[in-house]
Amino acid sequence: MTHGATLFANDAGGYVYVKSGFSWPALLLGSFWAVAKRRWWLLLLMLAMDVCLWFGSQLASGLQIGPMVLLMGAAELSYLLARGWYGNRWLEASLRSHGYKPVVPATDAGLS
Repeated sequence: MTHGATLFANDAGGYVYVKSGFSWPALLLGSFWAVAKRRWWLLLLMLAMDVCLWFGSQLASGLQIGPMVLLMGAAELSYLLARGWYGNRWLEASLRSHGYKPVVPATDAGLS
């Protein structure tokens, strides 16, 4: 097993590795990352957030209100960073809700 990753398995024999820590693919790819991981509810939530931020940015640009443009820029940056920080946790929670459990490696305690 790779250091910093957890192996999850389900009863049907499916296995998935989930890294711990920051997720660069979630940060950079966003909704495409959710598609690649086959997490459809997560995809819908991410698309909804993308659409809300896009409409907010368009409104801020159209009204040409400086503080609103800055606020939308900060909101978009915060969302990008949240995807990176929480992406692997969201993936792990989604796997657990679909019946996946962490695989605990056997110990060699009795083999000395």
